[in-house]
Parts: sequence; structure tokens; C-alpha cells
Amino acid sequence: MVFIALKSIGISGVPGTGKTTIARKLSEYLDIPVIDLSEYAIRNMLVITYDISTQSYIIDEEKLQRSVVDIYKDKGPLIIDSHYVEILPREIFEIVFILRRDPEELLNILLSRGWSPKKVAENVEAELLSVCTINAIEELGEDIVVEIDTTNRSVDDIVKETIDILFGDKSIYYGYRIDWLAILPNDKIERLIRFIEINNI
Repeated sequence: MVFIALKSIGISGVPGTGKTTIARKLSEYLDIPVIDLSEYAIRNMLVITYDISTQSYIIDEEKLQRSVVDIYKDKGPLIIDSHYVEILPREIFEIVFILRRDPEELLNILLSRGWSPKKVAENVEAELLSVCTINAIEELGEDIVVEIDTTNRSVDDIVKETIDILFGDKSIYYGYRIDWLAILPNDKIERLIRFIEINNI
């Protein structure tokens, strides 16, 4: 079976879940161009300012949205890599994958990158509370959002799952289904909350 992307594929999730790696692999496999929204916005000056407290740029969402939609209309389907894909219109998406990762594993990955404890805490909290999934569902609708658990899995395994879903070889479960607060043992949740409370000041 040949997969024909009528629209774009979104790859979302907090930093450290594997978005960029998976997006690039899918781009190679499907021969569809990939756009890293943040990188694209910064490179094309589609930003308002730099926020020192969060160590990140404030994106000009309206300008970024218009620019990406223009590319989509001109070039066709895209793979869009961002933790805020929901700022783009639903109409350009075929499906949006939200990559999830056990928050404790995520914490260790982000610390190993040399991130500040505050920035790590913010992202671990976002993962614990399913922020990317909830935002995507609220803005784009549950029926195109699919969560994938990347915890302790190889890149090839994750890419295979996304491809199997795209080609109809794997059942699709839409919407919000990975609730770490219900899945993880209480002692792990307590450790994570302590880390967040101490560092998210």
C-alpha cells in the first residue's frame, strides 16, 4: 500500500520526547519536507522578542501561521515538528502525533543536555500534566490527535509505529490516553513533584 499524505503530519511533544529525530526520519521515509517551527521562526525573523527568564524566543504566531500555510499551499504536505503545532490551522493536518515519555526518563534526558533545573522542571511538569496533548486536542480536535509512548524505545521502533499507523497497518487510538498521574506509582509521582516544586520558581 502506498501512503499519500493529502495534508501535513504534525509531530509534537515536550523537548526530549524525540520530536526532531522522528520528524527527520519520517521526512526521509515519506519524502516529505520537514519544518521545525521554532527554528523556522527564528531563521525568518518571525519572533517578537527573546524572553531571558524562559531562555526562549516569543514567536509571532500570526506571522508564523501565515508563512507556514503559504508553504503548505505552494509545496503540499509537510512534516511539522513543534511542541506548539496547535497554533497552525487544523485544515492543513492529516494527523498529529504527540510523542510522550515517562517524566522521570525525560527529566534525566533533559538534565544530561545541561539544561537549567528550572527549564527541566517546566518541561517535566508539562509532560506529567499532558499539556501538549491537551493543547492539541483543544485547538485541533481529538479526531486527528494520536499519542505515542516513546519511553525506553529505539528511534526505529517509534518510526515503525508511526509508519504503521499512517499506512493503516496498526489500529489508531485517537485523543488523550496516556495519563502519567494514573499510570505511574505514587512514589515516582511524589519524587517528580518535589523536583518541580524545588526548581520551578
